[in-house]
Amino acid sequence: MTKRWRSAADERGQATFSLIIVLVVVAIAVVLLQRTASTAESINKKAGNISSSATGINESTKAVLKLGTTNDLAGSILATAQPLEGSLNEVIRLAQSIDGLATSINDSAGTINGTAKGINSTASTILSTARHINDGVAQINANLDTTLQVAAEIKADTGDIRARAERTNALANAINSGLLS
Repeated sequence: MTKRWRSAADERGQATFSLIIVLVVVAIAVVLLQRTASTAESINKKAGNISSSATGINESTKAVLKLGTTNDLAGSILATAQPLEGSLNEVIRLAQSIDGLATSINDSAGTINGTAKGINSTASTILSTARHINDGVAQINANLDTTLQVAAEIKADTGDIRARAERTNALANAINSGLLS
């Protein structure tokens, strides 16, 4: 039974360690997602600039002069977007790791649940045995009460028998004394 407790404690320790790892991985994923959102917002702003810059191209040839700016912005967008691929791959890797950890935690929880059911079953057996012992002790106490009562009655009877025997002995001595004289 001590081995079961140690096994349950080890499993709880593993589950706690797994949970801590999951929380750290989730925190890292949140930071990476925040960076990705920030970069995406920057891209969105630059795309908005491109959109507003390109609106007048069909209406005015002045926009052709802004082609250099547009190319600069496009280059900036491309440069900004390139680190996203590595970040997104890292987010995917972390998500897969979290999924594996969650599966491991779920498996550990199943094992812990099975152990708890076993402990509950054992406790039920112990409780049943304790109740039987309690019933036996109650019966022994009742039998002792009866035995004490019978012993008290026997003592009273032996006291009465002794008193009669002494009386009989005294009478026999008196009779004996009267006959011998």
